[in-house]
Amino acid sequence: MTQRLTYHVMPDPDGWGWVVAAEGYVTRSLPYGTVQEAIQSTEELVRRHPGSAVVIDELPPPLTPIEIEHRLAA
Repeated sequence: MTQRLTYHVMPDPDGWGWVVAAEGYVTRSLPYGTVQEAIQSTEELVRRHPGSAVVIDELPPPLTPIEIEHRLAA
């Protein structure tokens, strides 16, 4: 049975383009230059996981406590 996921395409919090993240996972993709590139990559992921969904977020996600700690330490 294939796992169904929700993939979020959103602006990179660091301002480097667009990233893709699977809901419930901490990691994100490397940034894509355009939203179209990110969506195209995400469509390939959805083909591999039938029943999955794509959500386009217009705002970057809030930073996690670990990301905030790393930014403060830099």
